[in-house]
Amino acid sequence: MYAEASNSPLEILFFLAPLVALYEFGLVLWLRNGQQVLTNRAHGGLVNFFRLFGVRAEDLHVSAMSLPSLALICTLLIWQIVARLPWKILWKTIPFMWLESFALAAPLLVVAILIGRVHVLLATNQAGEQSIRALDFVGRASMAAGAGIYEELLFRMALMGALHMLLFDVAKMKDRYAWMIALVISSMLFTVYHPIRDTTGDYQWGRVIFLMLAGSWFGLVFQLRGFGVAAGTHAAYDATVLLFVS
Repeated sequence: MYAEASNSPLEILFFLAPLVALYEFGLVLWLRNGQQVLTNRAHGGLVNFFRLFGVRAEDLHVSAMSLPSLALICTLLIWQIVARLPWKILWKTIPFMWLESFALAAPLLVVAILIGRVHVLLATNQAGEQSIRALDFVGRASMAAGAGIYEELLFRMALMGALHMLLFDVAKMKDRYAWMIALVISSMLFTVYHPIRDTTGDYQWGRVIFLMLAGSWFGLVFQLRGFGVAAGTHAAYDATVLLFVS
């Protein structure tokens, strides 16, 4: 019952709603430095995607920075409608999704400690990392929420899901192999999306290995437990590191 409910769009929507709200408030209140907004590249890339295809935020009476959040909400609602699922929320599912997310983030924290790469999975350069460390508690929390939601939306729901559909539905590959290839490709792209060179231009191989493992872990969580728990796990990892380690 829980496994099915936690992968239902309505439960996912209400599970992620506090993270979406925190990040949206953060973009307005805590992640601004004058006219500059500190965000992650996944969110910024989605904003540019909508701009490229002529989606005008003003026509929707929202900020351009809020378009990814609006797209996420619409995607989950459309999923709910198309699947013809009952409009009933199992509220007891939500706290268990939070517990599961932090539990699934724990192994990644252990791996990070073992290889000495406890850092934030945010696509920022060195200056950006310094800016994140300069944020207050709420600012860091909102940054962790945004990274968890939009990096999983981009790399797992959009990219990994599209690759699986292409390999399984179009190429008629076996389901397990389609998922395996989608997992590897999305993890590789997730890795190179992050800064993996030091200030001298040399590769930081410990960071590369960690990011590949992290991308693979999030991909497995997405495949086995769905988008909601994957985003929650990513946000839980980032929040733990940003708020209690950095």
